[in-house]
Amino acid sequence: MLDGKSRLLEIVRIIKKYDLIKNATPEKLRLAIEEAGPTFIKLGQILASRDDVIPKEYCDELSRLRNQVKPMEFDKVLEILDREYDGKTKEIFKEIDEVPIGSASIAEVHKAILIDGTEVVIKIQRENIYELMAMDVKLLKKIISLLKIDKIFDSVFNFNDIIDEMFETAKEEMNFLIEASHTEEFHEKNKDILYIRSPKVYREYTTSKSLVMEYLDGVRITDFVTLDKLGYDRNEIGRKLAANYIKQALDDGYFHADPHEENLKIKDGKIIYLDFGMMGRLSKRDRELLSRCIYAIVKDDVTEVSHILLAFGKTRGTTDHMVLKNDIKRVLEKNKTQDIDNIDIKDFMNDFLAMLSNNHISLPKDVTMLMRGIIVLEGVLRRVSPKINLMQILSTHIKPNKVFDEDGVKKFLQKGIEGSTDIVYIPNELLSFLKGVNSGELRFNIELNDSKHQMRNLEQLVHLCMITILDVAYILGTSLIVMQKDNNLPFIFYIYLILGGICTVWIFYKLFTSKLRNRRR
Repeated sequence: MLDGKSRLLEIVRIIKKYDLIKNATPEKLRLAIEEAGPTFIKLGQILASRDDVIPKEYCDELSRLRNQVKPMEFDKVLEILDREYDGKTKEIFKEIDEVPIGSASIAEVHKAILIDGTEVVIKIQRENIYELMAMDVKLLKKIISLLKIDKIFDSVFNFNDIIDEMFETAKEEMNFLIEASHTEEFHEKNKDILYIRSPKVYREYTTSKSLVMEYLDGVRITDFVTLDKLGYDRNEIGRKLAANYIKQALDDGYFHADPHEENLKIKDGKIIYLDFGMMGRLSKRDRELLSRCIYAIVKDDVTEVSHILLAFGKTRGTTDHMVLKNDIKRVLEKNKTQDIDNIDIKDFMNDFLAMLSNNHISLPKDVTMLMRGIIVLEGVLRRVSPKINLMQILSTHIKPNKVFDEDGVKKFLQKGIEGSTDIVYIPNELLSFLKGVNSGELRFNIELNDSKHQMRNLEQLVHLCMITILDVAYILGTSLIVMQKDNNLPFIFYIYLILGGICTVWIFYKLFTSKLRNRRR
């Protein structure tokens, strides 16, 4: 295991080897990232979906990082398995293929056969992966700080946030017991969908670093030659894939966060999902806000979109609400002339993410994961069935009556009855006004004639209101004490009575003198 200094020297060597400073190309960058290891591969995968920040040709090349990482030596694989199974690997597996069927940044997957003849796959975690990634994260943050990269790109791209998000996600992926639970939960939520399937987990052979699952030998979703030979309708596949993904996100609140083509297969008329290391979860509130936001986008309601985004996300520093609304309007107007079937959802999402970053708004992690998942899925749909548009399916899924579910309507009505039924009749203009005040968005100018005089009157009014409130409290307090059965009133009561009387006389005096002044004018 390398120390920090040795690791830094190794990264510098890789940069020099591929001449990234003077003659960087998309292919050189990808090769350098692969050689640099899992931390950089994970970052490359995130950047692959951000063509709003880096050129498209780099995004296309970095997208190849998903499942083409150099595999471990087979002896190392067996050594890791023996450690996990206390030297009983041969008692569990009759056979393990030496060549992996997939090799990614954190783990690689080998086909195997259990002692009873069952075909399975084993997902094996790379050795010392956590320690290596933790070291890389520290080094990257030091480099960002020394070169002040975060200051240069902060308005567009916060590298520290990206690194933190990557490492948090990776730590969860490193615990295969969590992935096993993800796989089982996904199966449970989609078991009634006839065209969706996921692999069975063999819990008895699963550890935190070794995951054993059912082997499913379907056709890759982008193997069009084989799919056409088998008589599959690619448009049908695209429609079902899109509809199910929206169901995962907006109905279940539990979605596959990395639906790229390597993780999607077709078998026996079913779409098979693989690799549940990255899963997203949306709360009921987030789903309701997301549904409302999508509906507002479809209806071109800029004000509503801005309110929802501010309710949704966290702001870094101050947000200029007027600038935010203008930026949202610009993003929506870019596609306004297009028919909804022709909107490129990848471009739209990237524009949206850039707009949020420019306005210093960060969305919840799982919402960001969903947006990236949609971008990845849109890329798959574009290849499988160019006629299928995810935005069009989203717009038909979101209806006005789906913005609130039955429980939400009941709560709304209950609050309305408890407060006042008159709120139902507040005009839309007044509601917009109140929303503006609540969000701090409302801006207005007040012009007063004789402003000093008016301010003096306002101050007097405030003072009178405060004294009146105290006087009301005095009257109520006096009444409560007098109503007590014990007639032996405490001495402080008489002081209280005198002070209250003075306040009352003072109020009447101020009202009288104020009335006289007004008459003289």
